[in-house]
Amino acid sequence: MINTTQSRAVESTQTGIHEHIESLVRKHTVSQYLRPIPDFSRSAFQEFERQFAASGKKHIIVDSCCGTGESTAHLAAHYEDCFVVGVDKSAHRLGKHLLHREAINASNYVVLRADVEDFVRLLEPYLLFIDKHCIFYPNPYPKPHHIMRRWHGHPLFATMLHLAPLTELRTNWRLYAEEFAFAASLLGYTSRMQEMQDVQPISAFERKYHASGHTLFQVVVERP
Repeated sequence: MINTTQSRAVESTQTGIHEHIESLVRKHTVSQYLRPIPDFSRSAFQEFERQFAASGKKHIIVDSCCGTGESTAHLAAHYEDCFVVGVDKSAHRLGKHLLHREAINASNYVVLRADVEDFVRLLEPYLLFIDKHCIFYPNPYPKPHHIMRRWHGHPLFATMLHLAPLTELRTNWRLYAEEFAFAASLLGYTSRMQEMQDVQPISAFERKYHASGHTLFQVVVERP
């Protein structure tokens, strides 16, 4: 059956890089994020530590905001020498993961319920093991006054980029990709932005956006 559901393109009154993004990024580099880490995130992290140790792997890939974990399973199948951890705060979305685990032949991964902002802070002792950090199709928050809800406007943006030598963002909103790359450059990172070609969808969002005819963008950020 062909899925005829169409996804609407992102609409915003914002026409260029947000006027406050530079001041936000610079402010956040000299401030400390003090939100307490809740028990459910700590419990999830302990489960990650247990499974990573049991896997025997020496390299980690982090899949932030993984949704149903379909992208996590695809990453695990592609990077067989790595242990992949998918993190999402929605128990409802993660509850749908069993179908992907049955369809994709990979065992070197785990999907966990936690807040990404908690998890990236807890991962600091593992920085030498993390090869790549994936952020696929985050909520764009297209209203200009929601700039701090976009990852590059978040107080933990620098922490997120520092997590791995390579950070890959995917989005269906060009402006989000441009802002992310610009914000990364303010912190001294090198980034490459491009339109994605020959897309082989690895998540429900990517599949839906691609089927709806959206142009998909990729930003790869390299840690100096």
